Amino acid sequence: MARLHCGDEPWARAATAWIAGSDVLDSIQNHRTRVWVFRDKSDSIVGFASLGPTRWRWPPPDGGYTRLLIVPQLGLDERFRGHPPEPAWRYSNQIMSHVVFEAQEWAAEIRRTRPAKKHVEQLILQVHKENLAAQRLYERFGFQAMPGFESDNHIVMSHKLAIPEMPS
Repeated sequence: MARLHCGDEPWARAATAWIAGSDVLDSIQNHRTRVWVFRDKSDSIVGFASLGPTRWRWPPPDGGYTRLLIVPQLGLDERFRGHPPEPAWRYSNQIMSHVVFEAQEWAAEIRRTRPAKKHVEQLILQVHKENLAAQRLYERFGFQAMPGFESDNHIVMSHKLAIPEMPS
């Protein structure tokens, strides 16, 4: 992806590699992942986000398999960290608002069109345990760390989706 550089931290390099390489296409083609690229008014790439369905043992580590929505990867170009200066309009907040909205819409669509056993109520993501800025961002959007669930230096955070009740 042209001119997108999420940073030099391990998690930032992974985000850049995911969107710029073949992993994004594999995720779209094989896992029904949805991907958005965000641009500013001058058409510069600000960042990207992704969302897809998955099945995990829930709650971890010993729960039964359940359907969830997951953020496979998300990235913000390092030039746009902390911008715009007004916190409510920061690109990171705009991207997360979009991801949560899309997850709620997808979950509502599943609820309308699929049997109850296929419904999803949780949005999850993995974040590097040293990426404290991202953890704080996710917490502001209602994500909570799942205690004791770590994998490859990452923690799992979950968000209970607010899905409107269907009329009876």
